[in-house]
Amino acid sequence: MLLGCTGLVACLGFLSLCGAYKVTPIVADGLPGLSNITTEPFVKIGNGYYYIESTLNKNWFDAFESCRRMSADLISFESLEEWDLINDYIVERKINGAYWTSGNDFAYQGKHVWHSTGEPVTLNIWNAGDPNNHGGNEHCDEFWYATNVKHNVLNDKQCSVQSHYICEAPQPKTASFIIW
Repeated sequence: MLLGCTGLVACLGFLSLCGAYKVTPIVADGLPGLSNITTEPFVKIGNGYYYIESTLNKNWFDAFESCRRMSADLISFESLEEWDLINDYIVERKINGAYWTSGNDFAYQGKHVWHSTGEPVTLNIWNAGDPNNHGGNEHCDEFWYATNVKHNVLNDKQCSVQSHYICEAPQPKTASFIIW
């Protein structure tokens, strides 16, 4: 976009003298490297921003609402890399417990999807034998440490069970302009 200026005018918040300027907007994922911007209560793990609630226990619905109040969603593992990074973070900090994810089979019994994205749970990160809908009423997916494996895995659980939870914030965007 070219801006023509006559006299002393404000162009995009800058005072400028006569001349034509080319303004190029740029929108990029993430925060600028040298910014002094806090992401609290979210921590950056890999390319994502997460809130790991390891003190309070809530049922799946309350955990879902708690994340939404922070403009976030319960976590959805969209890649093995993301799953590995979250596992490593939790194991390194010895944060024990079970954590609600956005996974569930509310729409169709046995077909687990990430509630926040609508995408099917396709990663092979389930505990052996899960999901199993034990007792006919396990519809919400938790991320927990199984003693028979070295990483946390998914397990279907009753949605009313009180557990910790992990929220995932949307990727922040940085908007900037090049003016010349």
